[in-house]
Amino acid sequence: MIREIEALSLTCVVDNYHDSLREDPPCGKRFRTKPSLSIYAEHGLSFYGVVKSGDRSYSFFFDFGVTGDLFLHNLKVLGIYPQKADALVLSHGHFDHYGGLMALLERISYRPIPLYVGKSAFTRRFHERKGEGLTDLGRLEREKLEEMGVKIEETESEKEILPGTYITGLIEMETPYEKIPETLLVEKEGKIERDYFEEERAVFFSIKGKGLVIISGCAHRGIVNTVKQVIKLTGIEKIHTIIGGFHLMGASEERILKTIKDLKDLFPSYLIPMHCTGFEASLLFSHMMKENFILNTVGTTYNF
Repeated sequence: MIREIEALSLTCVVDNYHDSLREDPPCGKRFRTKPSLSIYAEHGLSFYGVVKSGDRSYSFFFDFGVTGDLFLHNLKVLGIYPQKADALVLSHGHFDHYGGLMALLERISYRPIPLYVGKSAFTRRFHERKGEGLTDLGRLEREKLEEMGVKIEETESEKEILPGTYITGLIEMETPYEKIPETLLVEKEGKIERDYFEEERAVFFSIKGKGLVIISGCAHRGIVNTVKQVIKLTGIEKIHTIIGGFHLMGASEERILKTIKDLKDLFPSYLIPMHCTGFEASLLFSHMMKENFILNTVGTTYNF
């Protein structure tokens, strides 16, 4: 049985979309642009979380966006002080999730801090697009992180990284329709081969009286698979919130509809698809799960 927490505050520091005029969601508050204070969006993802467990609070970052300057700017306007973070988590080894990490480490002044990743998070990635050939997506350099005092924690199975804060191990692929695109590649032992994202990790919590909150970076191995993995690990079937990237951009309508059906059957209180979910999938979520759906905007803080 996992440890329950009293409360979770989760702020979206980086995402693809911002709208200062949308009403606040039922479980949070949006950032409002002012004449001299604006926030920026980019194709990336980052969260800052504060967990209340017992009589103490702990903070963490989950992913770090693409651009260091943008990441630090958004932290500043949101009033987030990264020096207070107790842990860092990287969902997987793509640049739109680790890009702002080095800038963050420079800001927190080279102090020792744990970074939780899955094995092979530091391998070079590629994308093959029709008519364009291979695009080198780069890699996160382990050596530079260690020079900056980061304590790298490679996780093979689920682990409690802070009181009441858990990271998954390998996300098992059970649904027949959640397939990883063949266009995503990785370099292993000098050869470029298909990427199966075995290092991808999600973070999850059990909130007293509410149920599970599950944060996904990209869900390359499937958002339904991700949620079912957390249910399997915890034995808890009550889902409060599923938030993050669902990786449905470019997916067929058939896959999107099957995903929506399976997520509806889990009865989440809130569903907050972001980043790589894609417009078509987000639109269908908003119509078919309108009682649960929340459109995220950069800077929104969710309070669970």
